[in-house]
Amino acid sequence: MKLLGHHVAVPALLLALVDGILFLGTLYALGFAGTCQVCAYASATHLEFYEAAFLATAFVLICASIGLYNRDALLGFRVFVQRFVLATQFVWIPAVLVMGIAKAAADAPFGWYLGILTINIALFFAVLFVIRIILLWVVDLPMLKRRILIVGDAPQADAVGHFIATHGGSHLRSVGHLRQLYVVQDTPIASGNVALQSQVAFHAAPLLQIAQSVRAEEIVVAPSDRRGTPMWQLLDCKLQGIRVTDYLSFWERETGQIDLDVVGPGWLATAEGFRLDMARRIIKRSLDIFVSLVGLVVGLPIGLLVALVIRLEGKGPLFYRQERVGRDGQVFWIWKFRSMRVDAERDGVPRWAGVTDDRTTRVGRFIRRVRIDELPQVFNVLRGDMSFIGPRPERPYFVEQLRKQIPLYDLRHRVRPGITGWAQVNHPYGASLEDTKRKLAFDIYYVKNQDMILDFAILLQTVRVMLFSHGGR
Repeated sequence: MKLLGHHVAVPALLLALVDGILFLGTLYALGFAGTCQVCAYASATHLEFYEAAFLATAFVLICASIGLYNRDALLGFRVFVQRFVLATQFVWIPAVLVMGIAKAAADAPFGWYLGILTINIALFFAVLFVIRIILLWVVDLPMLKRRILIVGDAPQADAVGHFIATHGGSHLRSVGHLRQLYVVQDTPIASGNVALQSQVAFHAAPLLQIAQSVRAEEIVVAPSDRRGTPMWQLLDCKLQGIRVTDYLSFWERETGQIDLDVVGPGWLATAEGFRLDMARRIIKRSLDIFVSLVGLVVGLPIGLLVALVIRLEGKGPLFYRQERVGRDGQVFWIWKFRSMRVDAERDGVPRWAGVTDDRTTRVGRFIRRVRIDELPQVFNVLRGDMSFIGPRPERPYFVEQLRKQIPLYDLRHRVRPGITGWAQVNHPYGASLEDTKRKLAFDIYYVKNQDMILDFAILLQTVRVMLFSHGGR
């Protein structure tokens, strides 16, 4: 379904809603609606409704930032358990700290309170875990999945079927694949004394009749030749309440990327998106400045610690600067904490960083994995070279090569590059031409659909990337 202009999978929305309601109900049980005479620590948990709603929202955002509502957590039980356990720590540790500090400040014995609080949190997550398992079973029921009928004989039609079978199983179900809507037969035709054969095509059955027979809710169209597409029949289906979607729109909606092997400037020019008006840029720039100033204060202790361990590991500069290509192709200097040896490119030839790059130092491998090496880029954001959210800036040497090999590559330069972005939270670091094409598919999706909601979602997902070291090189 569409929420605030963005498509959200119904199972993820349902799980987040249940989590929030259950958390709010737990706070209610602890007495926020009024004074609770029998609660073990009512005086410490008495909350107004808006305060309880704020805490419930914060809890859901914590779960979202860890990736508990992502597709891989819905489809993989091991991934779900891993992230669920981490979510308990993100709730339990702050709650115990706040309770301990509050009771210590009141000069009250807090050991008993902490024990009761720990038991309550454990019980809450035990109930939540059982409910989540039940919900994961419920959302996997075929009756709750969107029924998709695929129409077309192009390779993209097979890609849709494969996606539904592997990644879309949490909310989609394929109910059929019609490669063609007509049957071709050889019909003999007499021309004088010569018998000829002619191929005659006729419709096997109306598309609406087929779609209704399999109870399709959406038809995804991916023909190899659009001239043979039965537009009137598709319109008839649409008028009967069946959603009709072309392949590119389906792929963008479900995967969060643009298929670069199929898309052309014609579709991008007429499709919804690319809202790059001045008002949005001013708002985003103002937020960048504000967040940068906050980041300087919050990140200063971490930055000092990183600088110390880099210095202790050996000689060499603390920072590393490198030319990168920014908005409208402008070249600027990007700053990072140094994570590689001083002689990493002693031959003068730029190289992509690999998974096991022998040029990185021991400290460098860690700070790259958790993305701490990028803290100095806050100054690039303040200068206006970068934004917090946007496509990752690439080196001029690689940009010149990629422009020649990948169509539409320069579209990513229509916005400021970012410290984190849609491609960074969805795909590992690009260490090859193929990786770069995959990341460009996400980058163009971001440029096309960027707004404050998508930026906020990227910030939440960045927490998951840092916690699990996804994509660090």
